[in-house]
This record gives sequence, structure tokens and C-alpha cells, in this order.
Amino acid sequence: MDSIFNFICLNAPNAYWILFLLLLLAGLNVPVSEDLILLTGGALASTCLSTTAEVWHLYVWLYLGCWLSAWEAYWLGRLLGPKLYDIKWFNRFITPQRIATLHHYYEKFGIFTFIVGRFFPGGIRNALFITSGLGKMPFQKFILRDGLACLISSSSLFYLGYIFGQNHELLIHYFKRYELIVATLFILIISTLIALYYKRSQREP
Repeated sequence: MDSIFNFICLNAPNAYWILFLLLLLAGLNVPVSEDLILLTGGALASTCLSTTAEVWHLYVWLYLGCWLSAWEAYWLGRLLGPKLYDIKWFNRFITPQRIATLHHYYEKFGIFTFIVGRFFPGGIRNALFITSGLGKMPFQKFILRDGLACLISSSSLFYLGYIFGQNHELLIHYFKRYELIVATLFILIISTLIALYYKRSQREP
């Protein structure tokens, strides 16, 4: 574990653009966790960056990555429109029913729909942005609403990651202390699941 942290810290000066590019991929519905990237960025900031300026530099890049990825999703919905229903990559979470539901939330709750939606996992979050484009919400209105929501969610997750990073040595200590117990429990759980699956398959004709 120590060697992993050392490797990450040695490459921390390049982390901002790597995480930024990953966030842009998330906007195209590539299965990249925006939440995990923000938490990772916060942990890197507290563990490996030595000045306040470096921390702010990393956060600004992460914020811009989150915000711009939403623009990508918006324009996918705006330009492709209902064609998205026929694309397998998107039709798992873009349905007429969900579009209608999100439009109802837009009308009823306004910007709070974005603030709450920003804390949901990627599929639902991207559906929110794509729906905005599908519904032809004015782009300026979209970026203003989501800009504030993105600021709230990204700063919250970045801060949580920062707090985690500050305590990583304590966490590593307990992990090393109890890793044998954890590994044993994990093996027992997996073995039990395999045994139950085998037993059930034997019963089926």
C-alpha cells in the first residue's frame, strides 16, 4: 500500500489533466465514475500536494471537467434528439417516461433538480443533462443552473476525498492490521456463494 501511495504522489503533478480527460469521457456516457474521480482528486490534494495553490489548481480543473462533461451530454440530447432512443449505448436510461418525469421536475423544482441530480450516479446524472438537451432548454439557462449545482457537488466530494486523504495513514494502519481477517472473511463469503450456487444448480432439472 505504501508503494502505491508513493507512486501516485510522484505522478500527482500530472493528475489534473488525466482526471480532467476522464471526466470528459464520463460526459459521453463512458462508464467512468465522476464521484470516484472527485474523491480521488481530494485525496491526492491532501496527500501529495504541498501548497494551497496546487490544491486549488487541481480542484478548478476537476470542476471544469465535471461542468464541461455535462455540456457534452446536453448537446448529445440537443443534436441527436429522439434518435437516442434507438442507440443501445443510451436507451438503457433514456426513455420517454424518464424524459417526461425529468421535465416535470424541471418545471416544479427548477435549479434544485440539478442540485439533487448532481449527487446521483452517472447514468441518472447524464440522463438529467441529456434530457435538458432533448427538451431544448436554452443552453445559457442550462449552464447557469448546472454551474451552481456542479460547484456544490464537486466541492462536497472533493472535500470528502481531502478528509480521507488526511487520514490515509491511519486507514492503512488498520488495513494492515486486519487485512488477514478481511481476506479470510472474503474467501469464506465467496466459497459459500459458490457452494449455494452449485447446490441450487444440482436441484434444477
